[in-house]
Order: sequence, then structure tokens, then C-alpha cells
Amino acid sequence: MTLWQRRARVIIGGAAVAFALFVAFEFKRRGPAAPAQPIAPTDPTAVVESIGGRVERFQLSRENASIAYQKQLTYADGSSKLLGVTIATDERNGDGPFSATAREASVAKDESTVVLDGDVRVGSAGIHARTEHASYTKSDNTLRAPGPTEVAEGKTTANGVGMTFDRNADALTIHDQAVIHMADANGGGVTEITCGTATFARRERYRRFEKAVRMRRGAHVLEADVAVAYLSQDEKRIERIELRENARIASSDPSPGALQSLTGRIMNLTYAPDGSSLEHAVIDENAIVQLAGEKGQTGRQIAAKLLDIALGPDGSTPTAVVGRENVQLTMPAEGDAPARTIEAADVEAKGQPGRGLTRAQFSGNVQYRERGANTGRAASSGTLDVGLKPALSALEDAKFAHAVKFEEGKLAALAAAGRYDVDKGTLELSGSEPGAPAPHVITDQITVDAQKIDVTLDGPKVKAAGTVKSVLKPTRTGKMPSMLKQDQPVNVLAANLDYDGTASRGTYTGDARLFQGDTSVKAETIAIDDKHGDLSASGSVTSTTMLEQQEKERKRKKERVRSIASAKEMKYEEGERRLTYTGDAHLVNPDGDMTAAKIELYLKPSGDELDRAEAYDDVTLREQERKTTGSRMTYTADDERYVITGVPVKIVDECSRETIGRTLTFLKATDSIVVDGNQQIRTQTKGGGKCAS
Repeated sequence: MTLWQRRARVIIGGAAVAFALFVAFEFKRRGPAAPAQPIAPTDPTAVVESIGGRVERFQLSRENASIAYQKQLTYADGSSKLLGVTIATDERNGDGPFSATAREASVAKDESTVVLDGDVRVGSAGIHARTEHASYTKSDNTLRAPGPTEVAEGKTTANGVGMTFDRNADALTIHDQAVIHMADANGGGVTEITCGTATFARRERYRRFEKAVRMRRGAHVLEADVAVAYLSQDEKRIERIELRENARIASSDPSPGALQSLTGRIMNLTYAPDGSSLEHAVIDENAIVQLAGEKGQTGRQIAAKLLDIALGPDGSTPTAVVGRENVQLTMPAEGDAPARTIEAADVEAKGQPGRGLTRAQFSGNVQYRERGANTGRAASSGTLDVGLKPALSALEDAKFAHAVKFEEGKLAALAAAGRYDVDKGTLELSGSEPGAPAPHVITDQITVDAQKIDVTLDGPKVKAAGTVKSVLKPTRTGKMPSMLKQDQPVNVLAANLDYDGTASRGTYTGDARLFQGDTSVKAETIAIDDKHGDLSASGSVTSTTMLEQQEKERKRKKERVRSIASAKEMKYEEGERRLTYTGDAHLVNPDGDMTAAKIELYLKPSGDELDRAEAYDDVTLREQERKTTGSRMTYTADDERYVITGVPVKIVDECSRETIGRTLTFLKATDSIVVDGNQQIRTQTKGGGKCAS
């Protein structure tokens, strides 16, 4: 053994002896031990009290639970109270784990109910609730809380008064004064909800809200008696929302043509994958969509029993609308534009993102109306196809089809098809169908039937083509030519018609024919001015007129005499009551046959009786087997006097005798002829002809 080893053994041994002496000394100095103090009980009525512990197999409704506690009190009836309690279950049958903590828990002796009090916190598979008081009933596996409650689920938080958590259905319900904030997990926005009752049906992935529901999603506020929000498969966003009873959506500060509001009894909403943009809306019962107008202007409204609305990427601008039953489009008056409404059984409208609806097709008993300070128009048809300006600001055109009827004031139009240009105020009528073989237009002045009719409503002005049939009607403000009867309509046929209602003038072209009783005019072109009572015709004119004159026996009674005339042109001027035939004029009546370059007939104020007649240039008169030629003729009806002048005047009678002079005067009443040479041309008679013997 080395020296340092011997020294270490001495030191250790000395230390051990010293420690033994210290212990012995201390034990000798300690007095007798004090008696133990008893522990005060937490609840004197408890029969057993234990500190800290765990119940590993506490039986809940469908699974076992472990209960940890800081203190347990057991009573004579078998019930117990746990302080500082924690209840936990493991996941079973796919229900997920469940946990609950509280300051106190009261457990019935048969463990049928558990009452939790004080900072109660419940959690189950991602959902957590906090309240002050709650009770669990084993029979229905349900947790109930009567007071204020806070709920959290992912990015969703809620609070309210009263809660029920049905563990069998995995559904948590807040019973009153519910306020919910639902945030999409993908950052799509927050939905803020207030309502009376809110239910988190987790297994079916929907959230149900009842009683005065109000939801704010982005720029939209949703309201209804009941709302149900359906979540995506991953439960991270809202896919659909159903609104029940008194459903309404309102948008804050929408752009023109975008959704301003949706209302109806039932509303089903589908959202885009971003979780916030509205993609599709179906409204049933009393459905109304209000689209925003320009700033400061009233919006447009589409109403129906059912509306199906598709929206563009912005979630606000409709790109398609389908309406069923009792459809009505309302466009309010703006500036000089009148208010417009369209009613029909159904409508289908289409559009483009960013532009809105561009066309709409209405069908089934279509009723179109315009109402303004100076406008009152209405139309009906089987179908109506309208073009829409951007943001549904106005109508571009309207195409009516099947049993079309258009009315404005005293104008009415019927056709198989009609196109209405809203800005120009024009109407194009065409087509044929049973009950409407050809377009038909009627005003207080004229009736027109033709294969195609164009109407300018301001006037109105009417242009018709293709087998035109028209009737001019007597009016209080208008005036028919006096050569026609004032109390009877005038019929006109032609290939084309151009009628100006403002000027009350109609021009007929293409084999035009006018007739009223026995009076008629046929020409290539006929123009009638029923404002001033003028009439003109051109192009191979032939006319038949009925004029009154004294009977041949010179009795007071008058008779109507037919006169047939032809010329290149004819013109009647009401101011002069003058009927003029120009260009190869030819007039035939029972009293004779006359040709001239121009023939004028002047009528008496009655318009149906001749006052006088004038003929100019190359005048030839044939009457009573006489032929008279000259350069000018004047006939006065009252004394039946013919005065013919010329250089010279020539008469050839029935015996072929020729008389030449300057002036010829023939009095029909006395059958006498005076030929006056007037000292300028010698009056002479030549030949004897067949009467010479």
C-alpha cells in the first residue's frame, strides 16, 4: 500500500466517526412528537372524500370515458361530486374523441346524468364550446347548456345563449341570440351571421340558422327566416346556401347591371370554388331580381314565380336568367325614355361576363307596354325576342312573333311577326299565319293590308309593299276630295304605299287603283292629301266620276252621269275644286267625247256637280254626230253652253258639212250653234256629204 492510500483511509475513517457522534447527539436532544391535526371536510354531508384520482371506465352513452379529478366527494345516496374535473373519451366508431372540463361535476348514482359547473369547456373532433353551466344526459347522449355559450370550430366562432350538443348526431345548436363568424379556410372571406338559433350539423356538413337570419358575405347581405349553409367535402368553405321564407339578398353599391337585390320565398345559392363569389341563384315563389341602374337612377326588375340566375366571375353580374310563370320585366322611366314593362309566361335571357344580359326571349301571352308623359304604347304576341343594351340600361330592339298586336293611341297593327326599333320608334310588320294572312294597320285616317308594312310611330308614317290594300276613312279633322263622298270610305289598291299621317298624305305606286262606289281612278301613281282634300295621279291615268246634271227633259230633278277620262296625269285641287287631266286628255260622258292636251273640270261647292269645263290645245269635241275642233273650249253647266275658239274652229256635222270660224257657241238646251268669224276668219260651210240630197 502506498503512502497516499494509507493517508486517505485515515481521513475517511475519521469522518465516519464524526458523523456517527453528530447523529447520536441530535437524537438525544429531540423531545416527544406532537399529535396529528384532523383534515377539515369539503362538504360535511359527504360520506367519503378523496384527494386526486381517476376513474378509468366511466360509462357514457356509447363509449367508456376516463375522468380525472382533483377531489371527489361521495354521498350516502350513491351520487358524487368531482372538483377540478376532466372527462375524456377516445375516438370510437368514427365519432372522434370527446373531452369536457369544469370546476365541478355532479354525477348521479347511476351515472345517468353529469352536471358541469364553472368554466365548462367541451371539445369534440375540432369543435369546442365554453359555458358556465352544462349537463350531460346519458339516455340521449346530449350535452345541454342553459346560459351564454362560446363555440369555436376551425376558423368559425360563435356565441349565444343556450346550447345543445347531440353527440349521436354530432350536432351542436345555439338556441338564442346567435352570432357567428365563418371564415373560409382558403381565405375566401368571412361570413357574419346573426340569428335566433344556429345548428352545426357536422356529420352532414351543414350549418342551419333560424329566426330573423341575417348573413353578410362580402358585398351581399342575406336575410331569411331560415338559412342553411352547406360546406364543401373538406369543410373549408361554403358551397351552397338555402334561404327559406322571406328570403332576400341585398348588395352594397352594385355596378350598373349587377345584382342590387334578390327576393323570394325560397332561395338556393351556389358559390364558386373561391367560397365567396355567388355563382348561381334559384328563387322560388314571388321571385324578384333587382338590377342596379346608372348612378342616381332606379334599377331594372325581373319578377316571376321562379327565377334561375347564373352570374359571372364577379359574383354580381347576371349572364343568364330563366324565369317561369308570371314573368315581368320592369324598366323605369329615365330622362325622355318612357317606363317599359314586359309580361309573359316564361323568359330565357343570356349575356356575357362584364356586360350583363344581352338578349331575352319571352314566350306565352307576351304583353309589352310603354308609359310616359307623351307615350302610351302596348303590344301583345306569342313570343318576344329583345336585344338589351349593356347593364340592361335599355332595349335595343324587340322582335314579336305569333298573333302580334301593337297599339298606340288610335293606331293598331296586326301581323304574324313584328320588329320594333325602340330608339327609332319604328315598327316592321311581316309574315302570314292563320288569323293574320297579311300585316294589317289601322289608324283613325287609314287602314292598310300588305305583305310588308313599316310604321314610324311618330306621325304615324306607313310604308307598305306587296299587294297593298288600304281604306281611307273620313275624319273630323281631315277632308276628302270633294269629287268623293265625304261620309264614305275610299278604297285604294297598289303595289306600294307611302303614307305620312302628319301631312295626311298617301302615295300609292304600282298599278294603283282608287274606288268609292262608282267613282274610281286607275294610274301608275295615285297621291291623296286628305288634309287639304287634294288628289293626283300619273302614269296612264283612267278615271270614272259620277256628277249630277239636269235631265235632258230640263226638269228640276237631277241625275248622276258617269264620266270616264284618261290622261297622262290627273290632279284635283280642293281649293279651286278643279279636276285637271293633262297629256292626251280624253273625256267621255253621255253628252259627248272630248280630247285635248289638257281638260279642266270645275266643280260646284257640293263637289258632285259640274260647274264648268275647260279644254286646251288640240281640242276635239264629238257630240250628236258632230265633230268640233279648236284650240280652247269652255263649257258652263248651268246654261249648258259650249264656247270653242281656235284658229280656226271647225265643225263637221252628221252630213259631213264643214263649218269654219273663229268662235263657236253651242247651246245644248236649244240645240243651236252660232259660228262667229269675228271679222277675222270668214265663216264658211262646205260640202253636203250624205245629206246633200
